[in-house]
Amino acid sequence: MRSLRRFFSIIAAAFAALIMSSCGHGEGDRTDVYKIFFPEEGYASIISEERTILPENSSDMVSALLNELEKEPSDDKGIPSITSDIKPSRVDFKENGVQIDFPEAYLDMDRTREILVRASVVETLTQYDKVQRVSFLVNGEELKDSAGVVIGDMTADSFINNTGVELNSYERTNVTLYFTDIGGSALKRYDEDLVYNTNMAIEKFALETLIGGPQAVNEQEAFPTLSPDTKLLQVTVKDRIAYANFDTSVKEEPYSVDEETALYSIVNTLTSLPGIDKVQISIEGSTEGVFMDHMKLDELYERNDDLIN
Repeated sequence: MRSLRRFFSIIAAAFAALIMSSCGHGEGDRTDVYKIFFPEEGYASIISEERTILPENSSDMVSALLNELEKEPSDDKGIPSITSDIKPSRVDFKENGVQIDFPEAYLDMDRTREILVRASVVETLTQYDKVQRVSFLVNGEELKDSAGVVIGDMTADSFINNTGVELNSYERTNVTLYFTDIGGSALKRYDEDLVYNTNMAIEKFALETLIGGPQAVNEQEAFPTLSPDTKLLQVTVKDRIAYANFDTSVKEEPYSVDEETALYSIVNTLTSLPGIDKVQISIEGSTEGVFMDHMKLDELYERNDDLIN
């Protein structure tokens, strides 16, 4: 009987300790460590630093993270993502996400700064498990890209190469792209200062920008050479030869563009990058057959400056 009483005493003491422990650690005492992302000074890349966030409750987490984005980074190479001129006027919670309304001054930022600021905000907020998507408004209107297309919901994957690799940085680089003229029979060269993610090979970035068409670089007098549905499956470089593998949609001809012009828009874009002299194109991994009509896939192509207008 005595041992039974002792057993119940031990159970009661353990239960009381558990209750005391629960009371002593409410939600307001929770400690969360988040990476806060900032543009580097000069807007050449993105840096991050870890900070401990102590929100009063979970609904205040987004506000707490936005407040952190307004503070100076401890690294003197960084600058706040959100400055006083673009401080959000409103934040609305949507299903699994938030919608942030910025003032008109947001549109005054140059393209490089805007991309890096947007990436910093989205990358920071989507670490919180209740925010999977972020959308931007400016004065109540949905944010649009340089081509006038609504950007819509953004996720962490909107700003990193979708390979599960964590965001390292964005860098600004000059890329030479070759689009075509209104006749579709000549190439037009455009040297563009663009921002890209260093998780992605520069060759892949250049080709995907080419596929995106002139709107990707905001050029109004150039015309696309490839179908916008084209998927770049892989691009590798070995012995100064770039091997670009596309899906079958690269054979589609939605525009009035000569086959030679389309092919050399790829070749000239890649050979403008350092370390590439020749290009071989494959479709679904095969080099049998032709690119569109007659240009053979099993050949190595060098740049063709004669087509440049």
